[in-house]
Amino acid sequence: MAAGNPVDAISFRFHHTMLPVADLDRAVDFYTRLLGMTVKERHANAARKTEVALLGYGNDPTAPFLELTAATDTAARTEVAPLNTHVAIDASDLRALCTVLENEGVRFLRAFKERSDGKGFSAWVADPDGNPLELAERHGA
Repeated sequence: MAAGNPVDAISFRFHHTMLPVADLDRAVDFYTRLLGMTVKERHANAARKTEVALLGYGNDPTAPFLELTAATDTAARTEVAPLNTHVAIDASDLRALCTVLENEGVRFLRAFKERSDGKGFSAWVADPDGNPLELAERHGA
């Protein structure tokens, strides 16, 4: 391995943090009314049986945001279902980063692939404690 940090040429930033919630309306009220966030987007995902609200501060469309996700199954309304809690990190060159991570023995949860929206690439890895990390290179976002 060459001297220095193998990812020095790649820039990073936090993209979002996802939290599962039992009641999306209650959670949105809490974060907007009590913590001053605004709703940037809200949508349902029928395939995953979830409803999602994206919240944040300010008007910068590239600013990190909070993703609140609620299961839409009626059984999941009373408590938080284990959905897909994760931290998302954007990288300027995801292919290069994945090569470095593979060489370091990092466990991939989902391999490098084109994003379903066609606007870049994604991969999922586990940190040393098994926490999932969504890695993305976003184009035109």
